[in-house]
Amino acid sequence: MTQEHPRPILGFLWPRPDPSAPVDEAYIQVRLIRVPSRGPLRVALLVAGTAGLTMIAGSALSAAIGTSWLLLIPVSALLATFLVLLLRCWSVGTYVNDAGIAVQRLLMTDSARWAQVRDVMDESGLVIVTLRDGRRLGTHISRRSLDLIGRPEAYDMAKLALQRWGEQR
Repeated sequence: MTQEHPRPILGFLWPRPDPSAPVDEAYIQVRLIRVPSRGPLRVALLVAGTAGLTMIAGSALSAAIGTSWLLLIPVSALLATFLVLLLRCWSVGTYVNDAGIAVQRLLMTDSARWAQVRDVMDESGLVIVTLRDGRRLGTHISRRSLDLIGRPEAYDMAKLALQRWGEQR
């Protein structure tokens, strides 16, 4: 008899692997995986931005409430806009799974199935995905990326990982 453990409140952020899922060649990766993982510089900037927005939001909302209720609406709209942009910054990156690749930018996302990918190549320190229809997707795997600054081995590992995903499909 297996015992079910309750999921934490924010468990969707850190999903547990399914113990009944196959772990052989029949396994299919459905969840998108970020390649490369966030680097220390990006994490520091995102945490600082999140803490800064939290402090500014608290101060601005308390000032707006104390002054005028009409001021609360534009202040809240401005804070909501910055919150959406900050959340989008947390999700920026190159993601892969067995179905394809997704390059999430601040305001848009480019994606392709692996069957559409012709080549994954390194062009002067930037990994480019070329599709069969001639389109080119610039990824976030770059020697100058916030995730990879000062970590040349991490760049090589991310480049090779993306190339392997493309070759296996």
